[in-house]
Amino acid sequence: MFKYILRRLLLMIPTLLGMTLLLFAVVRFAPGLTTAGGQFAAGQMKSRQAQRQQEQFIARRLHLVGKNGRPIALPMQYLLWLRSTCEGHFGTSLEYNEPVLKLIAQRLPVTLTYNLISLLLVYIIAIPGGMLAAVKRGGWFDRGFGIFTLALYSLPVILVGSLLLGFLADPQYLKWFPSAGLHATNTQNMTYFQYLGDYLYHITLPVACLTYGGFAYLVKQVRGSMLENMRQDFVRTARAKGLKGSTVLIRHVFRNSLLPLITISAGILPGLLGGSVVVEQIFSIKGMGALAYSATYSRDLPVIQTIALIGGVITLLSYLITDLCYTIADPRVSYD
Repeated sequence: MFKYILRRLLLMIPTLLGMTLLLFAVVRFAPGLTTAGGQFAAGQMKSRQAQRQQEQFIARRLHLVGKNGRPIALPMQYLLWLRSTCEGHFGTSLEYNEPVLKLIAQRLPVTLTYNLISLLLVYIIAIPGGMLAAVKRGGWFDRGFGIFTLALYSLPVILVGSLLLGFLADPQYLKWFPSAGLHATNTQNMTYFQYLGDYLYHITLPVACLTYGGFAYLVKQVRGSMLENMRQDFVRTARAKGLKGSTVLIRHVFRNSLLPLITISAGILPGLLGGSVVVEQIFSIKGMGALAYSATYSRDLPVIQTIALIGGVITLLSYLITDLCYTIADPRVSYD
């Protein structure tokens, strides 16, 4: 197993190199490259000389020109950026004028925390719901639950978030939850458990927005995989031996249904991180999604590159963890 993990980590290197090359090409061939960063607000008059200085400043940060002002060849631009990235220097934000790594360190824990909570809830709800729908196939629960999950899967996040914000967080209606942020303003006077409760209270609506889509999709996969395995010969054999229905369902049917579910799970976390862009804008959360939106709007290219690179790394790690989970779910799977 150790050799396999080492081999997979080594194979990630050419994949990451290809990813960096693609990111570099997207940035270098983007229109208006040297006017990126949103430094000049719309309608704000600046002299032509100030604009030229701004463009030269951005060109040096992006390794387009050297310190002497001469253009750098495109392959050398890529090598310079790749060397800086490998050394952990992701550049300086054109919008915030701060190191990109510092911005990521401030925003990434915020987004990862409520995304992991959402991921946990997706599995806690989807697996029992899908199993029960498979057992009650054709019954009222299966049909009603199927219609309900299909309706959830059809609703866009921006609509659900707006409805939750409008009805559950608006003072004119129910006002059950806060409309923005992750904490109240008086957290300095709270105990640890009060602080934790306040945090969970604030992220209830954002987590609900991230959870319903993944839950609705996964519950269909659980049901379909369970029904497929319930028709297999080994299930009839187990029942003929006199095993309890719950034992057959959990130890035989569900365990053999895990492999396709594990395959699907590889893309859930990256998908949730992508959905954070919309959710954080709706609920005014200062996380990676809001940073990605702000960087895209202002064409803050160093930030965009770093966020895309981090997303790619998380995706690759998700696939590696998925392969390792195969061996846990099915002892027949071996990578030795």
